[in-house]
Amino acid sequence: MEKKPNGKCFELILNYNCNARCAFCSQGDFDKSLNAPFAAVARNIYSAYKDGYRRLGFTGGEPLISPDILKAVALGKSVGFRFIRVQTNGIKLADPAFCRALAKAGLTFCKFSFTSDSAAEHDALVGVPGALKKALAGLENLRKLKIRLGTNILVNRLNYKRLPEIIKFYLERGITNFVIIYPVYNGAMAKNAKKLGVSLPSCERYFGEAVKTMEAAGLPGEILFLNTPPCFLGGREKLAIGLDLFNTLVTDPLGGTTDLDANAEAAKVKGPPCGSCALKIKCRGADVHYLANFGWKGFVPVKKPGSLKKTAAAGRIYLSDNEKCLVEILRLKPVASTKEILALSKNIVLCRDCSDGNAVMTSAASLVSKGLVKTSFSRGVYRWSLARPYDEIIKWL
Repeated sequence: MEKKPNGKCFELILNYNCNARCAFCSQGDFDKSLNAPFAAVARNIYSAYKDGYRRLGFTGGEPLISPDILKAVALGKSVGFRFIRVQTNGIKLADPAFCRALAKAGLTFCKFSFTSDSAAEHDALVGVPGALKKALAGLENLRKLKIRLGTNILVNRLNYKRLPEIIKFYLERGITNFVIIYPVYNGAMAKNAKKLGVSLPSCERYFGEAVKTMEAAGLPGEILFLNTPPCFLGGREKLAIGLDLFNTLVTDPLGGTTDLDANAEAAKVKGPPCGSCALKIKCRGADVHYLANFGWKGFVPVKKPGSLKKTAAAGRIYLSDNEKCLVEILRLKPVASTKEILALSKNIVLCRDCSDGNAVMTSAASLVSKGLVKTSFSRGVYRWSLARPYDEIIKWL
């Protein structure tokens, strides 16, 4: 596993309090009254940037109910972080003024926790009537502000068969990157395991259908799986989070720190199926809490890891974050080279990774295949321009 340049992420747990009561929450019995003192938050932000971290994340509990969230985001921006993310249930984002304040402070990426496209189902899972309606309003508020959007979908017995439909629902609402999270059987999820738990073998078919949904949307690499051993991804093993380093340091409200890579194997074990697996070195194995509920049934060694399938998008056109970024740049400069795009990307918050020319080339090639960008080559330099009017493309941003 290799460290990714400029990819180090520093994540701050601002609090353990939350305005939802999720039946699937895997956090233990933390002190809900704890809030990280702002002085400590500020010290951590300064030291993180000094130590080379270039991605800043805020989580909880629910970070948006922290009294210091706006100050913390603004400080991150002033220190120099260009990537600032919050992980949220989205309830507070129903307030347009609060969304504008977050954007002004420097938020660049909002990762929502959506469980379903059904309000009744989502609200029941998070324990708050009207939660989905408020979160969807927040999603639209941030989309209009051109904040990058993503979602985690927590797999459970109520939603696992409908993952493709749920993904399509959020694609239509501007989200084009997804993390499918298989639950950790701790905290509330452990208590509700019999009600909400579903085995990995039962999910495998629907994981595959979810990937095919994203491939049909022209976004084959924009779906990842967390807490899912790669042997349940049927040829798309590279989509399993954890085969490469997390490269993330997490600080909690009491000042403790956790290196996700050092801690990743703490609850993982390997069993008989792992011995002959082609990924036995990179894969950390199965979670002990999962095994206590379901055992090793259905684990099959990977003989040869598959590769992502590049298929032509069918139907409506969807754009990845990098593609949205490139479209915005070409709006500012109608004809631009790779070097010019990299320079202009510093002022565009939609981008995930315009860190090098390869990212630009990949995004540009994809947009050419979607008929939205055209290319020219002269004197050893590639240049790109929009193939359609921006006003026509903007409906996909």
